[in-house]
Amino acid sequence: MKKIYFQLSAMNVGGVEKSFLGLLTTFPRDEYEVHLGLLSTKGGYMEYIPDYVHLHCVDCYEPLKRIINDPPLSYIKDFLFCGHIVEAFIHLGLYIMNKIYSNRYLFYRYIMRDVPVEQEEYDVAVAYAGPSQMVDYYVCEKIKAKKKYGWIHFDVTKFGIDKGMTRKLYKRYDKIFVVSETAKEKFDELFPSLRDKTKVRYNIVSKEQVLSMANIGDTFDDEYKGKRLLTVGRLSSEKGQDVTMDALKILVDKGYDVRWYYVGDGKLRSTCEHLAAEKGLSDRVVFLGTKTNPYGYMRDCDVYVQPSRHEGYCITLAEARCFTAPIVATDFTGAEEQLETYSKSIVTGMSAEDIANGIMNFL
Repeated sequence: MKKIYFQLSAMNVGGVEKSFLGLLTTFPRDEYEVHLGLLSTKGGYMEYIPDYVHLHCVDCYEPLKRIINDPPLSYIKDFLFCGHIVEAFIHLGLYIMNKIYSNRYLFYRYIMRDVPVEQEEYDVAVAYAGPSQMVDYYVCEKIKAKKKYGWIHFDVTKFGIDKGMTRKLYKRYDKIFVVSETAKEKFDELFPSLRDKTKVRYNIVSKEQVLSMANIGDTFDDEYKGKRLLTVGRLSSEKGQDVTMDALKILVDKGYDVRWYYVGDGKLRSTCEHLAAEKGLSDRVVFLGTKTNPYGYMRDCDVYVQPSRHEGYCITLAEARCFTAPIVATDFTGAEEQLETYSKSIVTGMSAEDIANGIMNFL
């Protein structure tokens, strides 16, 4: 029996975590012993981890979280105020080296110097939430495995990744899986020396499972008689929900009786609520919050809209394709690739006018 280890950050309600759960369904239980390492054992999808998966908590992350995530000068000052002079100067030196070389590898090597290498050896270890500095470093340096793989879930040109550290660690992977052809092209352009290692591996979405879950999940219950638009995903800038407020305003001004529903939550919610109120659209916008099973809404909406600015392989778009509602998606990485065989779909530009015009094609 082969032993395979996956490293993720947490099991939050998100595309990476959902794609991991889909991938699990492809492993025959009598052939693979699956291990999952988490930096934090929390999130809405924790309850969906099958009981046959061996769970590992990477407990070194919590005490290091502030140093990893906060601005360096902030915690360097704290070291000085607390009298840890040597530690402050070491971190100052690491900060300066990172600014010069744009590579945090030495920083991680220092802060994780006392973290032991896991003694259990695996046939394969996968840094599934990549590129992620902590996840990639832990898999490369602290996990023993015969083969190691990286896994890319987004367009690396759209985020401020550490190119130096990524290049250093990823050359040690036997393969680098990327979730769409377009995302692979972007990765290969940014890291041409790694081109021979990359391979497209689409995220797994079980249509049968999605359709089945739609029958037991929540759906619209407000008895609204107009056309329902739906967007599913974390409320964040990269997902583009803020732009939809202007798109909705255009539709309403043109006389369309529509209401836009949002499944998901996040930092952008307050911005969207403010924009809706400012444009007189509060009665046209419904925030449904996070749903681990949004499929009843996908089945019953009139138009599904994916207004993302950035994606790698959009899981919610793949799930929406399991149903029959028309789909409008912006031209993010992988959108054309996913929708080329879905007849009732259109890929638009990313402006509010483009999105509104795409929706009007189906209204």
